[in-house]
Amino acid sequence: MHNMFANNHFSGLASLIIALLFLGDALPVQAAENFNTPNAVYAQAVQIEKEINLLKRHYHITATNPVTPIEAELLPRHVWQKTYIILIKTNIFLRRHALSGFSPVTQEPVLKIDPRENWGQIQRILTEIKIAKKYLGISAKVSPATAVKGKYPTDVFNKLNQVSYDMDTLNREPISPSYAYAEGLRLNEDINVIMQKTNSIDTAVPPARNEEAQPLDALKMAFILMGEIQRIQHQLGYASFDFNVFRKIDKETVVPADVFNMVSLCLGELQIVKAQLGMIHSITLPAELQKDKTPTEVTQFLGYMTNKLRLITVN
Repeated sequence: MHNMFANNHFSGLASLIIALLFLGDALPVQAAENFNTPNAVYAQAVQIEKEINLLKRHYHITATNPVTPIEAELLPRHVWQKTYIILIKTNIFLRRHALSGFSPVTQEPVLKIDPRENWGQIQRILTEIKIAKKYLGISAKVSPATAVKGKYPTDVFNKLNQVSYDMDTLNREPISPSYAYAEGLRLNEDINVIMQKTNSIDTAVPPARNEEAQPLDALKMAFILMGEIQRIQHQLGYASFDFNVFRKIDKETVVPADVFNMVSLCLGELQIVKAQLGMIHSITLPAELQKDKTPTEVTQFLGYMTNKLRLITVN
């Protein structure tokens, strides 16, 4: 028994050492750098951009996907949600190359995310990319990170948002309604646990299906859902963020990625509710891959969750 424990302990220690060495290859030395700042997070976001550009060159992909920067005073929690989206797109890359996907990291609900947590999340992205490159026999490396100054969470978000769309070109696959639906399943589970916590009786029913629904319809419903989340935030004494900067009204320009992004932001805002209710260890479940979902199904599902939220009162 003692030898078995010793062997297991040695094996675990060896694995940890290997992992740290492997990680150390991917990360710049941070001993003297304060990584608890948007500047440090931005510098690391640029490293992801470099890695994606390297992979695009490797696969002879020249397409670009320019994105209009968001102009708003975004917060670190919005940056966190964008890193989660990039991890999902990293999974898409892995699956396209016959590699296994992984469960993106989620965290316990908190009222405020500080930049170092986003710095850590970016390291996870960089590590997953490094692992993928190793598996695929891609030995090229990017240049080390360069320090930057004067950056804010909005700058980090916009850099990661551009990276996110660059990954679509790398993957040759834009986000589909199936991914928005998968995030909706995560959101629905969070709503269920909040209803249990608040002793809310679930009498909600799904709205009627709109067989002609387009991404714009799903986006509108996502904003209505966000409004219900913010209503509960206000009841808990929390000042809500104005998400109108993400609103679009032209059905010709709204794509499933807009819906996916908004559902992800709804998830982030719901963590505030969970934290305010003391549910600090209630971690949102990972997404389960969905297939062949349509805007009709996404719109109806978002409407169903909206109806459930309307039943919640925390006064």
